[in-house]
Amino acid sequence: MPAKSNDEPYTFFVDSHFQKMARRPGGAPRDQALKDAQAAIDNIKLGFANWLDREVDALMAEIRRGRLANSGDLSWAETAAAHSRHIRDVGTTMGFELVTFITNNLCEIFEAIIAGASPHNEMIDCHIDALLLAKQEQYRHLQPEQFPELNNGLRRVRDLASDPSSGTLK
Repeated sequence: MPAKSNDEPYTFFVDSHFQKMARRPGGAPRDQALKDAQAAIDNIKLGFANWLDREVDALMAEIRRGRLANSGDLSWAETAAAHSRHIRDVGTTMGFELVTFITNNLCEIFEAIIAGASPHNEMIDCHIDALLLAKQEQYRHLQPEQFPELNNGLRRVRDLASDPSSGTLK
């Protein structure tokens, strides 16, 4: 190895396959690519309502399972929390802000249950009823701020679940 005359490291750049492909001529013009991307998103949105129905059904099945389960078995709450997170994480992208708000509250309620709070059936049922309402066609694209009573009421209920000084959730 030859002796270095300079203490500075030698930096060299490697052209990756992706970088080479990205610089190739051709492809769609920017405006067309954006239109194509929007069309693909719109196509995905068509199937989202069906996906949402299946996810809500699975969430409700886990809640039913939890009500029948041994009180020490919290696997239902963990699975219900996972379904709530899935809905929450995709809801905003698909334009279902109200659904996202409600499932975010459900996530916090299930996390409180997993952390040791007792399940409060009425608290969960209140959020499930709100979720069933929010996923209907006439409500699905509305913002939580458009329903101040629902928004504030669900926040208060969620805060009861999150507040350790409130004791168990009954």
